[in-house]
Amino acid sequence: MFARVEPKRENFKISDDYKLEDIIENDESLKKLFFDYSQYDFPKWKRLEFSDFKKMPVKKYVGNFVKEGNVSLSRDALNVRKYKEFLLEKFNGVDPKFTLMALTFFNSGIFGEIDGNSKITLQYDMGKNQSVIENSGLILQPDASVVLIREYRSTGKFLNSASKLSLKRDSKLKIFNIFFNSRTDLVISSNLYDLEENAQIEIYDVIFGGQKTAINHDANLNGKNSKATFKSVYFGRGKERLDLKYAINHFGEKTYGRIESNGVLNDESYSVVRGNIDIKKTAYNADSEEKSTVTNLSPRARADSIPSLFVDNSNVVAKHGASVGNIDENKLYYLMSRGLDERSAIKLIISGIFEPFIDEIPPDNSELKGEIEDAISIRI
Repeated sequence: MFARVEPKRENFKISDDYKLEDIIENDESLKKLFFDYSQYDFPKWKRLEFSDFKKMPVKKYVGNFVKEGNVSLSRDALNVRKYKEFLLEKFNGVDPKFTLMALTFFNSGIFGEIDGNSKITLQYDMGKNQSVIENSGLILQPDASVVLIREYRSTGKFLNSASKLSLKRDSKLKIFNIFFNSRTDLVISSNLYDLEENAQIEIYDVIFGGQKTAINHDANLNGKNSKATFKSVYFGRGKERLDLKYAINHFGEKTYGRIESNGVLNDESYSVVRGNIDIKKTAYNADSEEKSTVTNLSPRARADSIPSLFVDNSNVVAKHGASVGNIDENKLYYLMSRGLDERSAIKLIISGIFEPFIDEIPPDNSELKGEIEDAISIRI
């Protein structure tokens, strides 16, 4: 019998942590969460080279980040008891310290309980808001269908996002998380999904920065025939560090999971992608797969892939794979023989990696697609 071994959490203290007076919203429940927050020190992450944290002032968000959609601001949802309980429910995410920070000190975020079809677009401006701390929650009622586009833009100091999403039976959710914040010092994103019978999620992460980025997605496939698909594409440059973790936990019968990561690394950038598939004893006929692919443009760039399968039922399909390599020389030679210079040929190849993700973005967001193409050009 094999037992799962979790790495020991290393931590460090800082002299100036967030205090009660830093809480923006006046709610007694947040003060109780602060007690839990204060029990944790900060995590030390070797892969991200993260061993120090400088407290950034948390101020009220400047501007309107809700561009489309019939949703409430998280601060307003605190006035309804059942919504507040959902928004403030604790979970681990990237790390309990940062997740509790987002739940307690948030200055942005949305809440929605959604019936029918809906599209939501959020644009966070980190140029005007150097610290963005987001606490968001969505509850999809049966048969609801939602598309959520979240854009994190410009250069700030600190982004910390925590989101909980509950999908009732037969509901569908598609999320695009677009990170255009290459010079932001620290980017943290924690996401938890709970799915009932026949519910489906598709999550697309498109990542251009920041300097240190840690993202976690955790899906619980509780209901029969529920499905989770996580797809990420990223382009690291300079000395950027990325730590991406995707976890799918199969509880229900005939559940389906896919984790697919495609990365490009230039200069001295580094990425680690961790995919965890956990198939429980109750998950008969589950089907789950994970794969990670990285293309290195520089001999100084480095990538790690850590796929993990935990299977407690023999009547399932579970697979994983990973590859790291350089630009295909045959493709490069072919394109250059057709008249392209080397940089243009490389851009075309890299654009091909991003294209399947760009194609999934709704047609009425053509400007966003163009911005992704521009971001690729800048990084080559």
